[in-house]
Amino acid sequence: MWAAFARQIAAYAITRRGKKLFALIGVLLLCFVTALLIDMQFYTSAAFTAVLAGISGVAFGMQRAKLKRAEREYLQRKAEEARQRAIAAQARLDRIDTAKSAVGNAAGAATRAAAESVVAVANEAVLVVVETAEAVSGAGRRIAGAVETVAHAGVAGAAKGWRVLVGGMSAVGGQNL
Repeated sequence: MWAAFARQIAAYAITRRGKKLFALIGVLLLCFVTALLIDMQFYTSAAFTAVLAGISGVAFGMQRAKLKRAEREYLQRKAEEARQRAIAAQARLDRIDTAKSAVGNAAGAATRAAAESVVAVANEAVLVVVETAEAVSGAGRRIAGAVETVAHAGVAGAAKGWRVLVGGMSAVGGQNL
């Protein structure tokens, strides 16, 4: 049973907290031994243990202050690292937002350019259709004019022929129609 108890103490003693506790217990034991030696009037031995207790107490206090300072510096470093990570994350988010807006602007510009191109092509197609319609209309007018000219010439020729025919009949029969 004592072996298990000793193992537990040894396991605790190798931890950081255990070392601190055993150092404090050692300083307190030196102070207690000093008090006992003074009470038994062993002043030389008491002076020696008092010096040891004082040195141990100062060393314990210095170690404690050093550990507290190291812990405080560690926490400050962690806080600074967290602040730097937050700044980096914010910068990353800003870059992402800038990229998103650039892509959005580029997409909008591409859409506008495509729409403008479609409008330009549609305008060109309308112009081609109008020009074609005007050309067909002009050709139709020319054909109508040609048909009218041919018809007018045909009517004029028919009228002339009729006059000749009728004039020939009057000369034959002596009657005017």
